Amino acid sequence: MNVIVVGCGVAGVTAAMTMRERNSEAKISVYTDENYLYYPRPKLYQVLSGEVEPQEIYAFPDEWYKKKSIEVNLSKKASGIDAARKELILEDGSRASYDKLLLANGAHPFVPPVKGVEKKGVFSLRSLMDALTIREYAKKTKKAVVIGGGLLGLEFASSLRRLGQQVDVIEIFPRLLPMQLDQDGASVLQGRIEDLGINFELGVKLQEILGREAVSGVSLDIGKELSGDLILFSAGVRSNIDLAVNAGIKVNKGVVVDQYLQTSVNDVYAAGDVAEFETRVYGIIPASEEQAKITALNMLDQEKQVYKGTIPSNTLKIVGIDLTSIGIVNPEGPKYEEIKKTDEERGIYKKIVLDQGKIVGSIVLGEIKSAAALKILIEKGIDVTKYKDSILEENFDFRKILAK
Repeated sequence: MNVIVVGCGVAGVTAAMTMRERNSEAKISVYTDENYLYYPRPKLYQVLSGEVEPQEIYAFPDEWYKKKSIEVNLSKKASGIDAARKELILEDGSRASYDKLLLANGAHPFVPPVKGVEKKGVFSLRSLMDALTIREYAKKTKKAVVIGGGLLGLEFASSLRRLGQQVDVIEIFPRLLPMQLDQDGASVLQGRIEDLGINFELGVKLQEILGREAVSGVSLDIGKELSGDLILFSAGVRSNIDLAVNAGIKVNKGVVVDQYLQTSVNDVYAAGDVAEFETRVYGIIPASEEQAKITALNMLDQEKQVYKGTIPSNTLKIVGIDLTSIGIVNPEGPKYEEIKKTDEERGIYKKIVLDQGKIVGSIVLGEIKSAAALKILIEKGIDVTKYKDSILEENFDFRKILAK
């Protein structure tokens, strides 16, 4: 079997690795337009800040791919798909034949069409090359404005701060991380980040990027102006659907897939940030990994695996602060019960959301030890009614629930 994977990100490499574990004979070829091997994108902030160089964030060295007999073609951009002939068309005009094709070509940064985005000093950050370019440009700037207070936006703001920049963060929502935190948790996080010298403008909209040829600042919809000679957009991403569109594959926000993660064209699958399942593009690493593993097995024609969706889950550090956010964290409706615990002095915030005694969502900010246990309770659907008033205490023993 000849398998081609388009994209060398988490979905593409996880799928290739899974296929190789299950089939030692299949030919597996990965094509990417980047000149770098797979690296976790959440680590880009470390390259931006100068803490590490590109090769230091590689997930696997070159030798690993060779040992696994996974052929990685760097700087080889896919420009088309000839589904009738089962060939991937590359930008240089060459073609590569396949039996099964996986689209794992990810997404690109969304830059809103505001006035002035074409000016020198405006950036978005999605790749290693972006991080290196911005790092170099920051050597001649003093004040940065980050557009977007999401996970990556906050990390990028912290990295620019470490480079000696004064940093303002603009967020259209009235709080930070609206998808991962509630108002109380966002307030705790904001306080801890402000202690690093980062300023916030929340609940405002970017109106215009100021300056002549190069940027000099931004204006907001509330009539306020902020100075800045480096503007970094971190306002979300959009799926890379052009390759699929041109091949006649069904798309919406992403490349539409069925329960087996196959597209509307036979033997062409999609996973990760490019894939849309039941009207949803997840855009998170756990979903990319889960989709990739299921896709790999289905492409090998082994036991058919059905994808049922992924419980939203993020476990990471935001500017050095541990955060785990799982499931429903901003519930709507009277059927949910919320239990919270805040330790402002230590910058810790914990919350669980209950539905008929079972945890369906949790936030753990500022510590990590209880996060894994709460995730297991969510996945297993264990009733915690008996312990709900003590479960968020610092020394709560989860073994008495999980051991049952």
